[in-house]
Amino acid sequence: MQLKKSVIALAILTLSGCSLLQMPPREIEVISKPIQIDIVQPTMPRPLNLKEPKWYVVSDRKIPKEDRTYMDKFEEDIKKKHGGDLVFVAMTVADYELMAYNTQEIKRYISQLGEVIVYYREVTTNEKEESSSEVPAKVQ
Repeated sequence: MQLKKSVIALAILTLSGCSLLQMPPREIEVISKPIQIDIVQPTMPRPLNLKEPKWYVVSDRKIPKEDRTYMDKFEEDIKKKHGGDLVFVAMTVADYELMAYNTQEIKRYISQLGEVIVYYREVTTNEKEESSSEVPAKVQ
């Protein structure tokens, strides 16, 4: 019987554990404040360095006061310039207009893409950094 009472007392103490030594609950303070997030800015692409091609417009009209056509003169000049070789790369006027349209579309796309990059750079940088950032020139 003595053993039974001591086992019950031991079981009660084990089950109650530290609940006999209660501490008052701590108060938790919740604070909301904005956090400055540093966003790594991409480096701006280097400016375009386009080379200007040379275009020739050649016709079969006769050159005034000469006994040859503009085509003959063009062939002679090109053969001299390239050691006797004559190669043509040609396109129609309609294809040239398509190429000009495509070039304008590329320029428009690059310009708009540059504006997006500058917008995000301005939105995500601090006021101190904004004044020192350099905005690239627009595509003409």
